[in-house]
Amino acid sequence: MTDDATEEAIKKFQKQYSQKLKVNGNADAETRTVMEDTVKGLQNRLKFHGFATNAEIPTDLPFYGPATYTAVKKFQKSQGLTENGIATVEQRQLLQQPSLTGKPQPQPQSQLKLIDLCFQFKNNPKNPSYIAALNNLQLNLPKDVLHKVTNKWRGTNDQNPEIVKLTNLFTYYDDNNANHRDALQHLQSQMTPAISQAFLSLWNKK
Repeated sequence: MTDDATEEAIKKFQKQYSQKLKVNGNADAETRTVMEDTVKGLQNRLKFHGFATNAEIPTDLPFYGPATYTAVKKFQKSQGLTENGIATVEQRQLLQQPSLTGKPQPQPQSQLKLIDLCFQFKNNPKNPSYIAALNNLQLNLPKDVLHKVTNKWRGTNDQNPEIVKLTNLFTYYDDNNANHRDALQHLQSQMTPAISQAFLSLWNKK
């Protein structure tokens, strides 16, 4: 059951996704799925930019709870915005940027290029550390980044493609394939220093 205010809030949300959802004020299954994806996307971008960790906001808990409010406040403070813990559409769009400063993110000096790691993986594709690092990276990257990597990999432009597994990307990477090179380069460009360091830590784990 919902009161009038809640129904209006649901309608407002549905209007933002008018191409996908019926604006009826009902929190039906499709609306709840989009809501969950929206919260997951926000949480992933907050973690991407270093305002939260997986320990603070686990990937299997897509709830806009206290940890998410705190992370949003940290983000808002960093941008000189009102610190109310509520991520507006404009703020979520800002979080989609590769860098919040407008400058490329500096990469840690210890980071190897993904192309080098790719060939390491091909030499030892069953290495549990490599697999764990790639699977963790897949969980930490925002869905929009994975969509773009997938489209570049396949040479497509689908709005909601079936996301390619990064372990498969590393397994089947062909340096002579321009699509594969573009996909790997885009993946590299979307890895912040925090994500790169976590990835390398798992990759090099004995």
